[in-house]
Amino acid sequence: MDLKKTEAICLRISPWSRTSHVVSWLTPEGLLSTVVKGAERPKSMFLGQYDINYTCELVYYARGFREARALRECAPLVFRSPLREDWRSMLVSDRFRYLAGLFAHEGPDAAAWFALLARHLDRLSENAGKPQEKRENLLALLLDFEIEALSLGGLRPEIMLSEGSFSLRGERKMNVSREVVKCISAPLKEKNIQILLDTARVIGVFYTFHVEKGVEGRRQILQTI
Repeated sequence: MDLKKTEAICLRISPWSRTSHVVSWLTPEGLLSTVVKGAERPKSMFLGQYDINYTCELVYYARGFREARALRECAPLVFRSPLREDWRSMLVSDRFRYLAGLFAHEGPDAAAWFALLARHLDRLSENAGKPQEKRENLLALLLDFEIEALSLGGLRPEIMLSEGSFSLRGERKMNVSREVVKCISAPLKEKNIQILLDTARVIGVFYTFHVEKGVEGRRQILQTI
């Protein structure tokens, strides 16, 4: 059978049977689902070779059952180990992976989604590995990813600087402060936690009007971090 080789970021791991997994990945070509047979057997060749947030090199069969491809080989390339020692950063990474899985599809934009997710997971992992006083604000990192993800998905908020507002679905508009407008343009540069929170609320309203899934999960993460 034909084999394919690609780099991939592990988005989700689900049970397939008592000893096997179904693993969801994001690749430069789009979303990919693989069946890893015998993944939990003591002598499995796949033990320790993949986990959520890993970037791996995969070799898989081009044809599969119900869109799932059988995995032939897997080798980890980037582990991002600090994330497993920081539960708040892990929560933010869950949001990154969720949005990538929600918006990314096969096609010419898939490589941009892969690069976006890899870049932000790397930054989040580096941040988690720093001393507490030198870490960036997790909310700023989350907003930066969300705004870039909305842009890639063709949903970036259209800011009306002259009116101090941005458009929602239909004729509705939401007033925003100049500080929030500035933060939306460059959230990583904002140090004022109140402005970051105000911006998060504005983006939350935008999600409510334009994105049908994942709003409730976002609220829970914002309350935690």
